[in-house]
Amino acid sequence: MDKGWLSADHIFLDSTHVKASANKRKYDKKVVRKETRAYEEKLQLELNLDREEHRKKPFPPEKFEKEEWKEIKESTTDPESG
Repeated sequence: MDKGWLSADHIFLDSTHVKASANKRKYDKKVVRKETRAYEEKLQLELNLDREEHRKKPFPPEKFEKEEWKEIKESTTDPESG
């Protein structure tokens, strides 16, 4: 960038599809936590601040503490696939 060889005028992305080496018949069933909110604490704080600004009661902490679980199939040959 310092030498002027690069420009942010055009951006190209590589969307190459890479086939996983997973076998559909070799898997373990696993129960994992659903990740519905990546920034749950920050979201809760922002919601409660906004509610206070509008003279509403803040949400109780237990409203955000619910954990959801789901069952998934994880490949034994390629656990990162899926």
